[in-house]
Amino acid sequence: MTTLALVASVFTILSSRASSSPLLDEETVSASRVVATTKLPEALKLANAGDVQLMLPVYQDEVTAVGYHPVNSDDIVNLEPQGTRINGTVFEKGMGQAIAGGDGPGYFIMDDSGEFGVSTQAMDVGAPAGTVVYAPVDGKVEGVRSYDLRGQCPDTEVRITPKDQANFMVVITHIDNNVASLGQPVKAGVTRLGTVRKMDSCYVQQLGDYTYDEGNHLHLQVERLLFDSTP
Repeated sequence: MTTLALVASVFTILSSRASSSPLLDEETVSASRVVATTKLPEALKLANAGDVQLMLPVYQDEVTAVGYHPVNSDDIVNLEPQGTRINGTVFEKGMGQAIAGGDGPGYFIMDDSGEFGVSTQAMDVGAPAGTVVYAPVDGKVEGVRSYDLRGQCPDTEVRITPKDQANFMVVITHIDNNVASLGQPVKAGVTRLGTVRKMDSCYVQQLGDYTYDEGNHLHLQVERLLFDSTP
């Protein structure tokens, strides 16, 4: 092949590539993460809510931060964080770097952002969009619903009744690619629920103030169910 022909061939290849869609668009990257992240989370307890134990719902190396904040609700059970409260100025990305001296997972108490209530009523577990999500408790799926967060952000919520704790409900939001179904039994850290939803394009996420990324995360809270005992 002559030099002129070789140059023409290279130009044709580059021109063809430039006119095509990106080789790795956001959807492809997210799908690849689901396939690649096949390891189960470490059996690490993040918080207690009475007798309910909330376990790590994503593979530990994917965690960007764990943060607590209040919510405006009377039915919320206050969480008891496990581990060590850490200072954001020395925080390094990843659960491994957030463990201080082997005293358990590091966590933040975030600003209230205008919410009223106890500062540990809800927990955000940060992880990149597309990260596989596992059940945080043993139990049964009692509800799955799609809704618009703040009236504009498509989201999915999964509700789980913990095993032997019928008066409590664990609520997980910001789930994408949901695979949970009503009545399905789940096991903490084993049963897949879906993936972390990309929310940063819809609103500014508070957890992003404590991470080196956009702050995509799972939101977890525990609600107390009130049963009417009247015959």
